[in-house]
Amino acid sequence: MKLTLSHIASALFLSTFAVAGCSSETGDASEPVAGDEAAVISCGADKYNEALAHYKNAVDWSKERLAKGVCESDNGYQWEIADEASRAVMTCGAFRETIKSSPWAQPIRTVLADSLTLKSLTGELLVIKDSEWQNWTGVDAMLEGQQFWAPAMGAYGSWSQIVFGENGKATYKFLKYHDNTGDITPEQEPATFTIEKPNGEKGKRTIVLSHGGVTERYTLGVDAGYRYDDAPLFTLTPEGVDVENEPSRKLFSLVSECDA
Repeated sequence: MKLTLSHIASALFLSTFAVAGCSSETGDASEPVAGDEAAVISCGADKYNEALAHYKNAVDWSKERLAKGVCESDNGYQWEIADEASRAVMTCGAFRETIKSSPWAQPIRTVLADSLTLKSLTGELLVIKDSEWQNWTGVDAMLEGQQFWAPAMGAYGSWSQIVFGENGKATYKFLKYHDNTGDITPEQEPATFTIEKPNGEKGKRTIVLSHGGVTERYTLGVDAGYRYDDAPLFTLTPEGVDVENEPSRKLFSLVSECDA
């Protein structure tokens, strides 16, 4: 019998579905399984199954975090879940749409809802690294509800945090040192922000943030992860600050949340 492309595609799909189906028999009934013939065809069965394994890890780790809490989970950090989801989409790009719209991916979307990294994983923001192909179109409307954190320094956790709200409003959170007592306490104050496009619609943005009588300018950019297939780290870098010597001034879309 002469094999056609349709026969080959169907065989790939059926074999992949069978592998995923067997694994789901021993797992939770709500565990996601392969069912996207177009994705199998576009990526190939091997790549699809590899991506599916990463995707299911990200779903399971998200469920565990939501059930137990971030610091009580084995793989509960946002960056761990984002990295595993990124390995899925970097292995098979069809998983971007899966993470964006599948009901089984809702735990991932819930965990990463306040991180701009999610918009890259779903393909809504066309930025995965700092390259000539990055395209920041539409990011302005994506900032509402997003948080950026400074890395934890010492035992007190993140020294500053920006939470973007709607209509140019934000919240600036920070740790305050009290000279008279030596205490360090968490504080927050209302802020406002505007967005500039010095390099056009596709270029990086400048965020102008005003809070507590101070106005700061940040460049919204992106850093690569440790591995080539790790999730992108979106950053806010303050202008005029040497962040190599003052690392606590640079803010990130993903941090180690239990360092404090």
